[in-house]
Order: sequence, then structure tokens, then C-alpha cells
Amino acid sequence: MSLPYSQADLSLKQPNPLYFRYQQMLANTQCISHQHPWGQICWISLGIMEISLEQQALISPANFLVWIPANTPHAAYVRQALDYTSIYVSAELAQRLPNETCLLAQTPLISALINDFCQRQVSHMQSASDHHQAELLIARLSQCERAANFLPSSQDRLLLPILNTLQAEPNNDRSLASWAQEVHSTERTLARRFQKELGMSFGQCRNRIRLLQALAWLKEDKSIQDIAWRLGYGTPSAFIAMFKQLIGFSPERYRRQIHGASHL
Repeated sequence: MSLPYSQADLSLKQPNPLYFRYQQMLANTQCISHQHPWGQICWISLGIMEISLEQQALISPANFLVWIPANTPHAAYVRQALDYTSIYVSAELAQRLPNETCLLAQTPLISALINDFCQRQVSHMQSASDHHQAELLIARLSQCERAANFLPSSQDRLLLPILNTLQAEPNNDRSLASWAQEVHSTERTLARRFQKELGMSFGQCRNRIRLLQALAWLKEDKSIQDIAWRLGYGTPSAFIAMFKQLIGFSPERYRRQIHGASHL
């Protein structure tokens, strides 16, 4: 599907080699389907961004960047107020990044490079130093971990009933061996299916499903202990460890950021 470029894009000069656009998004902001003449890196300050493509729905938490190649139709939705930065990438530098829309994991250096641009409110590159920083950023992004989606889906006949149950019951703590009996398979077969179909283990998949539910509950008045219990963790510390591993900081810090963003 071919979509016209927005007037805002048409009024811009070519990225040289990057262009930063900054926005403050309100809760429940939806962007209708559109495309850009340049590759786009999407960065959010917290929460979850949902990207709708022609063939899939992509979910990205704030510790990932979303890479969208040029001329890729997409729509976006954010559920809570947040800072959003769109980084347009020149055709030359975009050749170093994937050909398909995907998630790019933020390393401490990648985050520092982006944060420096954002704190200085750089739009087009203004100096030789900015150009070197842009080159380094893309070089690091070309080498970082990437994923097709934060929470992949599958129609595999063995995995589908497991995934459906975990989505409906994030506190479900059945073992993979128990699930193997339920779907008339073996633990080894299911472990292979999770890696082949989803690119992650059963435990990693369950943690990501629980994380998405936790992000929703952290917007409410539920305590960390209550959320941990509702998600099936024996102790709050186990939940906090999972949260830090996937998001990069504690659920309490995340909640403080939500309250801060609500005043944007």
C-alpha cells in the first residue's frame, strides 16, 4: 500500500545524516497509518509503544528502539503520556540497519548517545562532533541485539493453547513438563518449539507476558507486593528482579516516571 507523505515530512530537509523530532504524547494517543521517505528510529521514555504494520502488530517496551525502514506503512498507539523522539535516518546510514521493521535493544552507550542529542534538543546535525556521534550511534545500532517483536505470537498447535492461557492467566505457574502432558507432547519438544517459533524459552516468554500485565497494573494503586502475588511470584524480590532484567530499572522507579509523565 502506498501512502502520501505528510506535509511535515515534505517540509523537512534530508537528514544529514540524522534528524531528531521531539514530541510529548498524551495518554491514548493514536497515529493513523502513514509512512516516511526515510528510515525511522522510534524512542519512548517509558511504557509500551504498539506499532501496527500491514502483516503484524509489534509491541515494544521503552528499553527497546523500534526501527522502521523507509516507505513502510505503519500506525502507532501509546497508552500513557510520555516523551517520544523520532529519529529519521539518511538512506546511506539506513543501509547499515535491517531491511525489516524490528526492535533494537538499547545498550548503555546507545542510550547515552541518544540522550545527549535529546538533552541538547538537536534536530539536524550542527557540527562535526554531531556527525561523528550520529555515525557512532548507527554503528552501535547495526551491531546490537535485535528482535522481530517483544512478544512474538504463534499459531503452532502445541504452543497456541499455552500462550492463550498465559495471556488470560499471567499468574499461571505450570511447568513446561506439566504443559507437555496437557498438550500430549514432551518437555523437550515444547522447549524446541518455543525456541524455533518464538526465539525464546518458555520461561522468557512467560516473563514477558507478565511484564506487560505489570506495566498496566503499575498505572493503578496496586502495591508492588500485590502485583508480584497476582503475577504468580512467591516474593516481591523475584518480581522486581524480573522487571529490572527486562526494563532496566525497578517497578517503583517506573511508577514514579508514570506520575511525572502524567503532568506533561
